[in-house]
Amino acid sequence: MDCNLRASIVARPPVIHMPIELPSLIAFCGGAVLAVILSGKIAWRGAVVSQHVLKYGQLTEGTVVRVWRPPVAGSFPRVYFEFLPVGSQQSVRCCHVDRRSLTGGVTSLPAIGARVAVRYLPERPGHAVIARLVSRFTH
Repeated sequence: MDCNLRASIVARPPVIHMPIELPSLIAFCGGAVLAVILSGKIAWRGAVVSQHVLKYGQLTEGTVVRVWRPPVAGSFPRVYFEFLPVGSQQSVRCCHVDRRSLTGGVTSLPAIGARVAVRYLPERPGHAVIARLVSRFTH
């Protein structure tokens, strides 16, 4: 009987204990990678839409009403502005997300109350950009 007991002990594979934190760590890392990928896609799409509006949009003048720099590193600043679309009686308020490269220090943004050149799509005035803040090149 001693021989059978020894054989059953030797034949069993070793039990590997996985720490409880490992699945959580794997899920967190997977979520972080997914967030980075989606953030990049959203930023890319926003840059392409801004370039489209710049290329095909109608030119008018607007006024900056607010500038917001998010406290989170890597977030894009936002410039809120108003303009009056041609043929409209009511002004439109929009938000321009400044996606220009931040190389070379702090990017200059227009001050509150500044008059700015605005390009917008006449069929969708809510799609508007501040012309000088749109990068001519895709990143």
